[in-house]
Amino acid sequence: MSTSKASIAILGLNGKLGKHVINAINSGIFDSKIQFPVKAITRKEGHTSTDKIEYIVSPETSVEDTHLIDSLKGIDVFIDLTGASPEASEKVKQIVTKIKPQLFIPSQFGSDVEQVQKYAPGFLAKKTQLSQSIRQLGIKVVDIYTSFFAIPGSVLYDMVTPVGIFEDGIHLIGDIDQKFSISKLEDIGRVVLSVATHKPYKDLPDTIHVASDTVTVKDVIDQYEKSKGTKLNIVSKKSAEEGKKEFLDKYNAGFDFNDFVFYLQTIIAQGVDKGVYFGKLDNELVNPNESLWKWSKYP
Repeated sequence: MSTSKASIAILGLNGKLGKHVINAINSGIFDSKIQFPVKAITRKEGHTSTDKIEYIVSPETSVEDTHLIDSLKGIDVFIDLTGASPEASEKVKQIVTKIKPQLFIPSQFGSDVEQVQKYAPGFLAKKTQLSQSIRQLGIKVVDIYTSFFAIPGSVLYDMVTPVGIFEDGIHLIGDIDQKFSISKLEDIGRVVLSVATHKPYKDLPDTIHVASDTVTVKDVIDQYEKSKGTKLNIVSKKSAEEGKKEFLDKYNAGFDFNDFVFYLQTIIAQGVDKGVYFGKLDNELVNPNESLWKWSKYP
């Protein structure tokens, strides 16, 4: 492995993952592999730069901002944490095309949409288009799939509709003991830094699957019942196959964001390597033998 340190730029610090990537930078775990300061692109004034993080203010964050582009020249790694809006993706594409980093890490975190597309062609296709277009430029791209974010006080703790918990009870799709992968945000932040500092980049796979833990639908239901001091009843059941048919009927009629939770629940029900339960993990690649950090557990 190359001993040269990685020069890194990050865009999208105000999202769910931004704080955790910053924490990973400041943790000391990767100090020997990072060329400080990391360049953190922000639209707003008010951030204080340190010896580890240099904030670059760019209100429009566009390729037309010559100060931004000049600041990013020679960067090894560009990390995008902005989310999946078409406008953001186009801006990122233009910046990456201009600065030509050795490695691009897109905002792909979450379900492996390419696995979902095998039974739902075209599903969330825009999420994969940016990666494909940057690869065509000859730039190394690593998509990091994390499955569900597990966020105390939010997803899979209080926001539990993806496992079928609604106000009137549990609407089950598939097996209540179906497993799926989950990742804690602090682990994802460290994974991003581990990939960004993993030289030579050509040795990295194009896609990486990681998870903090594996849980079942029942695990999440049990956690919710325990935390709320309640007992939930199953009020409806569908098989995984029935769920998939309804998924395809809804999706083929036109993607509706109001159906997104139903899509997620159905994807869970499909099982291994169908989007959110990863049969093979790359945890050892990014954190060999837990030598860098200990993976978090649910709950």
